Amino acid sequence: APSPDPQRVFVALGFGFFAELTLPEALRHLERRSSLLQRLSDSLTRDGAKIRAHIRLVLEVTPPPYLATPLSPVGPRPSSLKPRPQTLCPSPRACGSCRGSRTPP
Repeated sequence: APSPDPQRVFVALGFGFFAELTLPEALRHLERRSSLLQRLSDSLTRDGAKIRAHIRLVLEVTPPPYLATPLSPVGPRPSSLKPRPQTLCPSPRACGSCRGSRTPP
């Protein structure tokens, strides 16, 4: 479409807003925007490289699943981990905390 003034252009600012700028103003704006996007891209590239390095480090330290063995406790088992004997709740209807399972909480 023919433009009434070819020395001015509309530049999208974002969120549906436009600015009518002269050609030198538009070029300056676009150079700044390009610089900002390049810095953002560089930052995200560095962050991705750090994440990849951390993943590789973890994979080097972690043994493969076929070599992993379950951890076995060393020494006597603490009393808090010993199984409790099964005893019936003396009054499951009055207790309320066992919810009819017949084992005390």
